[in-house]
Amino acid sequence: MTEVKRTNKFFRLLELFLLAIFHFTRLLSCILPASLLYAMFNSMGYALFYSRPGMRQRLLDVISEALPEIADQRQMAQIGRQTCGAPFLPMLDLIILKKYGKRVMSGLSIEGMENLKKADAQGKGVIVITSHLGAFSIGASVMARLGKPITPIGFHPDTTTIPRYSWTLMLYAQSLGCDQENPIIFVGQDTIERVREHLRKGRRVGIAYDVMGNFVVDFLGRPTALASGVAYFACDIGSPVIPICLLRGRKPLEFRLIIGEPLCYRPSDDRSSKVNTITCEVAKAGEDLIREAPGQWMSWFGLSEWRDKARELEEQKA
Repeated sequence: MTEVKRTNKFFRLLELFLLAIFHFTRLLSCILPASLLYAMFNSMGYALFYSRPGMRQRLLDVISEALPEIADQRQMAQIGRQTCGAPFLPMLDLIILKKYGKRVMSGLSIEGMENLKKADAQGKGVIVITSHLGAFSIGASVMARLGKPITPIGFHPDTTTIPRYSWTLMLYAQSLGCDQENPIIFVGQDTIERVREHLRKGRRVGIAYDVMGNFVVDFLGRPTALASGVAYFACDIGSPVIPICLLRGRKPLEFRLIIGEPLCYRPSDDRSSKVNTITCEVAKAGEDLIREAPGQWMSWFGLSEWRDKARELEEQKA
């Protein structure tokens, strides 16, 4: 009981700390330029990277194993520094879009919009695979402002360890642009039916692929346990699956929207085989996007755990 109280107290303090940073950053955005705000947030990641040598080495080991094509140690260290700053930046991206929305949208680089139009034309809804990569916190808002709203699937704030902070960010994000009819589909007992209904109406849903699950697939060079919900929805509805990500550019107000081609998979009467094929294609598409900006993927921190889970699942199966 004492341990539970201590844990609850920690998360309450963490929540107050995050809320304070969020509101303080909103205040700072009124007087400081975006470039300085991003520099401040990146510096927090740099401080974390250099102050925790054990964590730093584990992180670099994971990244170097997953991306063997990167031999330059300086480039690898830069990716590590960026990764440590990645968890802080989604909060700032929201505030930046709120203040500089018109400038962000006017300078937005878009690649592959024809791919989304091709998927929409099938009339079976669209399953958008996303991840915790780049400016994911404003991805749905940017798509809504482009007239292509996406309804993300996410956890209910009350089920998280920091509910007030989660509610604050979610409502703030929705105020910047969302699917007005269905801003979000919460994970729960009716999730599957709600997603199916949404897709049957020809709408779009966003599902993050970089979530630990019970399906073992080769991902970034090793067996990894990922969620396979995308594949099951695609099998049930026949909706096209398309990868989308929003990456930060070199300048503070520069963003790059990448919309990949619909994933290819052959029809099959064997449901298990079809799920396996789609999940493998999802993992491959995810890898391609991560390689576009590896330092902007915050899930490097969870990759080892997903691989440990894959090893456990394979041992149980054996």
